[in-house]
Amino acid sequence: MTPTLLPQPKKLRALKGTFDRPRTLEIGIANTTLYPVARVAVDIFGGATIHASAPGIKDQVTLTTDTSLKPGGYLLAIRTTGITLCGQDAAAVACGVQTLRQIVEDVSDGSLPCLTIDDWPDFADRGVYYDVCRGRVPHLDRLMELADQLARYKINQLQLYIEHTFAFRGHPNIGKGTSPLSAEDILELDAYCAARGIELLPSLASFGHLSTVLSHPEYRHLAEDWGVGKFEVPREDLPAQMGAKGWTLSPAVPEIYDFLDSLFSEFLPLFRSKRFNVCCDETWDLGCGQSYELCRRKGKGVVYLGHLKQVRKLCLKYGKKMMFWGDIIRHYPELIENIPKDVTVLDWGYEYNHPFDAIRDFKAADLPFYACPGTSSWVSLFPRLPMAMANIHGFAVAGAKYGAQGLLNTDWGDGGHYNFMEYSWHGYLFGAEQGWNVKADQTTFHQRFAHRFLQSDDPALLDAIVTLGDITHLGGPCYQSVWQTALFAPPANPIFHHDVPIDMSVAERGVISSRKQRFDAACGSAQLVPLREVRKAFVAQSRRKDTDPQGILPYWIFAVDTIACAAQKLAVLGPNGNDTPARRRALQKQLQSLAGRFEDLWMARNRRSEIRNTLERYRVAIESLGSVS
Repeated sequence: MTPTLLPQPKKLRALKGTFDRPRTLEIGIANTTLYPVARVAVDIFGGATIHASAPGIKDQVTLTTDTSLKPGGYLLAIRTTGITLCGQDAAAVACGVQTLRQIVEDVSDGSLPCLTIDDWPDFADRGVYYDVCRGRVPHLDRLMELADQLARYKINQLQLYIEHTFAFRGHPNIGKGTSPLSAEDILELDAYCAARGIELLPSLASFGHLSTVLSHPEYRHLAEDWGVGKFEVPREDLPAQMGAKGWTLSPAVPEIYDFLDSLFSEFLPLFRSKRFNVCCDETWDLGCGQSYELCRRKGKGVVYLGHLKQVRKLCLKYGKKMMFWGDIIRHYPELIENIPKDVTVLDWGYEYNHPFDAIRDFKAADLPFYACPGTSSWVSLFPRLPMAMANIHGFAVAGAKYGAQGLLNTDWGDGGHYNFMEYSWHGYLFGAEQGWNVKADQTTFHQRFAHRFLQSDDPALLDAIVTLGDITHLGGPCYQSVWQTALFAPPANPIFHHDVPIDMSVAERGVISSRKQRFDAACGSAQLVPLREVRKAFVAQSRRKDTDPQGILPYWIFAVDTIACAAQKLAVLGPNGNDTPARRRALQKQLQSLAGRFEDLWMARNRRSEIRNTLERYRVAIESLGSVS
């Protein structure tokens, strides 16, 4: 029997026979660096004793290292006489032990199939980037559970995106009312991750994306727009992407570097990592306000690069090498070669047809760089799975081709973070596999994900995952997800008034294409039958005691119900819909029920944080349906 493994190893050869575990299991280790790994093996086997390997003494499991192996690689052999696992270093042995864990989990009688595995990662750094500042901060134990699960699938880096959700003692107003992470939270999580072979790498917004911080009166003078929406260019010349007031720190105000230094001094010493992601992305209003004259004289690109260099100095002050998101510097390709060579560029983009090969620009500049895809979870009621898989694979292929150091899979929470972490596990594990083995069989991924993570081989569950992915992928007349827009939009929103066929992105069995179709009442009604079947499959699995050990299916069922409500709303309010007071009352009751369930699911695993943002969206959506007593 060939084991069902995730990530799929590079080379696996089945052998005849089985290794029958003896009543007393001995684990021999070559040196003390392997002791923590051996402890994991003890847990996997449900008990064993650990010894130093010695000539002439037989151990049933032997753990060793060999620096001549491929970086991060390991060799696992299960034979009738015992198990040997050799890794390039202790971290590689730990990855091999996670493979061994999956093999052990798949047998019920203690007899392991004989085989050999020769395996190694395509990327040295394989990470997940999780947003904790768009409304929701998980409980610390939830973040620890995240680390536990990521380690099982050979993820070795975790970053938490922070703008304002850290309790700065020197700036107490920044995190006020957001249930922020404390210094002790970070220290405890850092130690917990390190014990599991995961680098907890600090990440803090340090240029753009600071509207929550700069909304406080004491910091408004640091903002490009003085924190009040004041600009030196005509309104019609402002970038279309402009967001909230006080979005970007202004390089024309020297005080911003003392401000950043004061933040870094409290934040960075909490992490053992020697790297720091300073973000610096989407600085849309740069050059439009306080730095207008500076940018006019020097050029906006030069000013942006100057800020990077100033922040790099602060990073070095705290013993950290800098990372930053590469979107803005791409507008100034002539300046890429001037980025200091110890700075890592994080190249990102989230469409299925992103120009992935453009990542070679950073290779050409001799810079270290990461490929950074995403789970396509944000601004959605459930991840757009076909989009996520195409995006992650596309970036993995290009990153491996051009020598990226890492694959960092991002999971954002735009608009209040109503997309639960529990939604994203499919994307996390697909990213884990692609970071390890770009050539893994994508056609079997759904099956292996369900088997490993949900512990189910039910074909109905697999079909439900594919069907839900197709439904959530539908895109067209709005940003990201049509169903998210429909759920929260008022009846007057244009999404309910497309009377003719429009260009839509669709997926069928995960294959993405484009076509013109109507987004009308019939379209909404057509989704309800398959959604009922998806829900039925999820509910059936959630009721089984031997499935879903991480408890994510109640969250997935909620996601299905939100999409069904959005589809029903389209069926009532869309073109050719039957809009009556009774149907509006029914929609209001559905939304009220969903809001209550949303709060319960949120509070079960997260701090209260800024849940008010999404609850307010539900309230407005309910009231927008009018008085329909």
